[in-house]
Amino acid sequence: MDRSEDLKQVRDLHLVRDERDREVEAAAGLRAGNAVVLVSQLLSAVCLLQDDPARMALLSLTLVWGGVKGFWRFRQDQERIYLVWGLLTCAGAAALLGLYFHRAWSAGMSFTRLLGYAVLCQVLTVAAGLLFVALLLGIFWLAHKLGHIEGERWEQYFQSVSTAGLLLRVGAVMAVALAAVAALSVPLFARLGFQEPGLLAALFFVARGAYLLNKFSRRRDELIQKLLKLKR
Repeated sequence: MDRSEDLKQVRDLHLVRDERDREVEAAAGLRAGNAVVLVSQLLSAVCLLQDDPARMALLSLTLVWGGVKGFWRFRQDQERIYLVWGLLTCAGAAALLGLYFHRAWSAGMSFTRLLGYAVLCQVLTVAAGLLFVALLLGIFWLAHKLGHIEGERWEQYFQSVSTAGLLLRVGAVMAVALAAVAALSVPLFARLGFQEPGLLAALFFVARGAYLLNKFSRRRDELIQKLLKLKR
């Protein structure tokens, strides 16, 4: 693919952001935050009707949202009223979360168990990264052995595939690595005595996937530019 056509495709797909894309993304982020707060309030109402202590954790999301808005306005306008607003709402969120965890621990939740899950998620994330690298190297090795691709043929391949296509292929390999590690974590969680190991594995997959997508969104301009330089 010609580099000018590749660059045009990348821009048409909004993989490289301009000022308008940043404005649209900021507006989308604001609406997404409002939607999350609304859903959390509806779920907290459901939990309240069922006398579920999770209502306190869900209500804290509204206060966190208000606190972030207050701190952001203070940063922009330097008016103390917004700082006080942010501090008060965050303090309210901390109080609700404290009550929630106090009731949860009284019901049998262990702080060491929660910390253990967090540590395991970090270890599993590293394992997914290593598996991702191993899969990429394996793909290159198979292409070399079975397709006899080397040297100039690799260069021709990268020139023929669009940047969006390369990103899609790399993303697919990462998704496979993450899904494989999540599947292998089910017996690990069960072995370590965690309840609902399948649910914890699914939570790991969704949370890590969302984290990686967010990280890509923040650094995609840099990554796209590197791929375009590679294809010169």
